[in-house]
Amino acid sequence: MSWRPKWQNFGKRNWDEMRNSWLAHVPNFPVAGAQPESALDQFPPLLGVEMPVDKIRLPDFPGIRSLTLWEAVFLFHKCSHTHLATQRIGGQGMPSWSLFNAYHSAYLGARGIMALLGVSFPSLRGIQCAIDLFPASVQSKKKRSLGSPQFQEFLLLRLPRLIEQRYLWECFQRLLQVSDINCWDRELRDELLGVSYEDFSRPRNTFIYSARFWPPLNDLMIDADGSGMTRLFGADLDIEDNGFLLRLSFLVYRLFENLIIDLAGDSQIVRIQLEASRCVVDPELPELGAYRNFISQVNDRKILGTTQ
Repeated sequence: MSWRPKWQNFGKRNWDEMRNSWLAHVPNFPVAGAQPESALDQFPPLLGVEMPVDKIRLPDFPGIRSLTLWEAVFLFHKCSHTHLATQRIGGQGMPSWSLFNAYHSAYLGARGIMALLGVSFPSLRGIQCAIDLFPASVQSKKKRSLGSPQFQEFLLLRLPRLIEQRYLWECFQRLLQVSDINCWDRELRDELLGVSYEDFSRPRNTFIYSARFWPPLNDLMIDADGSGMTRLFGADLDIEDNGFLLRLSFLVYRLFENLIIDLAGDSQIVRIQLEASRCVVDPELPELGAYRNFISQVNDRKILGTTQ
């Protein structure tokens, strides 16, 4: 089964125009890493909407864009924290269990990326919904200035039931496909598009639901050599690799980080949040060695690609 007909409601979008719109709605964070003042699930104007049978387009509620951006930034902090925790646990000799945390880092990152691309998934009065803050075509003919309030309505989409993680990954891939984002490495995006949406969570589920499963990483009864983390992420996103979940987390974090960096380039407020995040405040932490090696691999691949 697929939720593709639902996700096809999310049309093409351009990051430059979305970024310019976000700049008109940057919230006033009290401190770096502050939790959102509310959640979309409890946002009173959304709770007052009569649920459509399928979908409805509504004029913006004051504050809905600032709240969504706040949630996206907070998800970046959560993704950064779990990104560091994954490598810290693996470096201390437990790489198998670090892969479980790597999945959750990727999941948080995917939710955050989708929020920055305009799509979030509130449950309103027990009904699972999706909202799209950029429902119209963003291929405008006229160049708009930074902070232009171009988008002033949103799409509210009713979903069949509470969203399973495989369908969230399916939606994530849909947004990767329809979004034009110049600050991304296309090869990293293509790796994420090369996996079936049903496969993203399977290795994580096996950890939990298969009583006899443990990855062949020789750390069940005794700690492993933590240096293996620098090789575990492999050369591409292959569901059959032991390090699939680690590479998945690295790919998602990198794309999320690129979006936040790009937004921070035009917003001092967002820059303060970025520079205080766990992995940016001290990028030379020994625990982040595996991620630095991943970035080196990506950069080497770019150089190789330009010389061929």
